[in-house]
Amino acid sequence: MKTIVKKLIPILVVTLVAGCGSKSVDFLIDNPTDKALKLRIDDTNYDIPAHQSTAVAMKAGEHSMDAPSTGKLKFVVYADRQGGLVNPTLSDYVIVSEAFVTGESKLKNFSPAGGGPFQLDGVTYNGPFKLVNSLFIDKDWRFGLNEPFPSSATGYDAGMGGNIFRKIFRAPEFVSYAETRYVQPGYFEKERQHLSPEPRKVSGPPPLPEFSDPDLQQASLKLRELCQRYRHAADTDEQKRLQGEYNKLTMDFVSFAAPRLGSQPTEQRVKYNNFIQQTGNIMGSSAMVED
Repeated sequence: MKTIVKKLIPILVVTLVAGCGSKSVDFLIDNPTDKALKLRIDDTNYDIPAHQSTAVAMKAGEHSMDAPSTGKLKFVVYADRQGGLVNPTLSDYVIVSEAFVTGESKLKNFSPAGGGPFQLDGVTYNGPFKLVNSLFIDKDWRFGLNEPFPSSATGYDAGMGGNIFRKIFRAPEFVSYAETRYVQPGYFEKERQHLSPEPRKVSGPPPLPEFSDPDLQQASLKLRELCQRYRHAADTDEQKRLQGEYNKLTMDFVSFAAPRLGSQPTEQRVKYNNFIQQTGNIMGSSAMVED
C-alpha cells in the first residue's frame, strides 16, 4: 500500500464552544442508487433523484418513516447530537481515516484505525476503513459525501505533528478512492463477483452483552436500564436528563468493574469492552429505530 502524506497547518489554540441548545438535528438523506427514491418522513414526502441527497433538520422526539427498503417504522431523534446520514436504501458506505501530518517523519505518530475486513461485491478490503450500512449513520467524519479529501487541512495538533481526519464515501466512490491510493486501477472490476445483494432489514442497536459474573451483571443493570429508557425517550427534557446521568453511571460501573477484570476470563473482558462501547454508541446516537 502507498504511504499517504498530507500536510496539516496546526491550530495552536483550540476554543471549546458550547452547543447552541438547538432541539433540531441536521441530517442528509442520501440516495446512492441508479433510481429515484420516494419516501415519507412524518407528513413530508421526499422525491430524491438518483445519486442525489437532500438536507433535512428534524426536531428531537419521535418520528415516522415509510420507504421502499424500510417499510413503515418509528424512530427517535435525540437532542444535541451531531446528526449524520439517513440511509433509506440501506446501501453500503465506507468511512475512511487518513493521517494529516506536518511532515513525513510524523507519520509514525499516527495509526488510522479501521473496522476490520469487509467485502463489496465479493472483493475484500482491509485498512483504515469502516463499512456502514445502517438506516442512521452517525456523523464521525470531517469531510462529507460531496467533499474530497483535501491536499491540506487546518486542524488541532496536540503536539504530535498532525491529526487523523475521516471522510465518508458512497461505495462506488470508495472503490475509486482505493484504486488511486491502495490497489491498482481496475482491481475491483477484475475481482468482483457480481453477487446478488442480500435483503437487509432495519434494526435497532445489538443486544448488550450479558456477564456470567453475577456481581458484574448486577452492577451493569442501572446502565442497561438507562440505555433502554433513552432509546424510547421522545421528550427532549427527558433525553437531556438521561444524557446527564450517563456519565456518572458509566464511571460508577467502570470503578466497580476495573479491579475485578484482572481475574475474569478473556471472554468476559471482551464483553466488558463491548458493553462500554455499545452503551456509548446508544447514548451518542443521533437517531435510533424503535423496536
